[in-house]
Amino acid sequence: MKLDRFQPVIRHIEEPHIEVGEEIAVPEPKMGWTLLGPLGNKSTQYDIKLGLIGDTVSLEKTRNLIDRLNMTTYGKDKTFLHVDFPGLERFRIRLQVKAIAEVDGEKIKEQMEKSTSLSSRIELFSLIIDEKVRALMDKDPSPDVLILAYPKIVDYYCIEGAVGHRGISRKSSLEKEIERERRLHRPLDQFFGMPPPQNIFKPTDLRSMVKVICMKYNIPIQILRPYTTEPYNSDKPTREDDATTFWNLIVALFYKSNHIPWKVKELMANTCYIGISFFRDRADPSSVKTALSQVFSLDTEGYVFKGGKANTDEDRTLHISKEEAASRIKQAISVYTNSNGHPPQRIVVHKTSKFNLAEKEGFKESLDKESILDLVAFGTRNIKLVRWGEKPPIRGTMVRLSDDSVLLYTYGFIPYLGVYPGPRVPSPLEILEHFGNTSIDTICSEILALTKLNWNNAKFCSKAPITIGFARRVGEIMRNAPPNADKDIQNKLKFFI
Repeated sequence: MKLDRFQPVIRHIEEPHIEVGEEIAVPEPKMGWTLLGPLGNKSTQYDIKLGLIGDTVSLEKTRNLIDRLNMTTYGKDKTFLHVDFPGLERFRIRLQVKAIAEVDGEKIKEQMEKSTSLSSRIELFSLIIDEKVRALMDKDPSPDVLILAYPKIVDYYCIEGAVGHRGISRKSSLEKEIERERRLHRPLDQFFGMPPPQNIFKPTDLRSMVKVICMKYNIPIQILRPYTTEPYNSDKPTREDDATTFWNLIVALFYKSNHIPWKVKELMANTCYIGISFFRDRADPSSVKTALSQVFSLDTEGYVFKGGKANTDEDRTLHISKEEAASRIKQAISVYTNSNGHPPQRIVVHKTSKFNLAEKEGFKESLDKESILDLVAFGTRNIKLVRWGEKPPIRGTMVRLSDDSVLLYTYGFIPYLGVYPGPRVPSPLEILEHFGNTSIDTICSEILALTKLNWNNAKFCSKAPITIGFARRVGEIMRNAPPNADKDIQNKLKFFI
């Protein structure tokens, strides 16, 4: 059998720059902050008020960590990948501990050791955190950001050890009996009118519970596990080196205190970027996946919105309804308009599955005739490009396949760093389809730019664009939130990271 010759179109997209300081373009955040400081006027002094929560030991280690942030910390080698952390004075940032809430470590240990259920231990510590957060927020002035330093006993019993029953819901005796009757092809008349089994919520993820509690009090939180505050051991590392850890921590604190660390130069003005992904909602007994949308633009921070139930087609591809698609667009336009003072001229939708006709019609329905719409679908087919030589493909490599799908290497060998910073062979981001009049080169350039908007750390880039990059972590928090927590869930991304 003769096969058609495979002739992909391969090109390289130029690396997008970020803007720091007084909107000066630089390749990456660490050197940019070192030379020019965070985005903003060079005379601005940033005072970040902190509230600390922990036991005696974890609080002492956290205070020591904060003191070390004021000093220079050398990277583990002299490369652009491991830039020295120059200290907070270089960035004009001051961390001010305004309030401390101490928990009784011995009492918690006694209670944790008595419990055999993971969910009960998480619930126990969550109640303590709720009380401490409320006390800190009653202070005047209230903190800008909270730092929770897990006591070792809590980290062990609720995360690392996590021994005991996890409280995962199982089928009730009624559900089992119905399934048994179905297998025997018997009528189910006897079950008509019976109330459905009660779905009892049992927490299984401490981080999600803590995040939701802080959303209730409208305060972002930074969680520190014990290994973060302990000395770095290069022989048996449990985390990244000190300089890298400090870089990531200060960028996250800066963003959570209502400041934008940097923005990407190559994103289009007057454009709103929306990411549509899905997660499984524990509060829904049918376990149907739920839509999740993330909204971004050039000059504003990220927003997160929980949508309605998803549906699947015959290929088991996830979709949202026409009405849900229209609602997502209206919501994004409203957020953009409130932040920028005018509606966007262009909407770009990133989705983690292909689009169907209803979705296309729904996205178009809420737009003006003059507005531009681009729909981009991502997927995974495990296709990779092999580069001649020993190094992996260069970040920015774009491969146009014969079916008009695209492979885009958002993560790979980075010439600026002189290295591929990942542990395994990099895989490309796969763009399965694109609908719209914008060129695919521009679409891919925007995707590359959106991989540099991760304000949870100071890395050169991430693999996924920010529109879908945090979907899993955000979905995890929403999935593990208590059923009555919907009214407390905030829509700003800083509460989720």
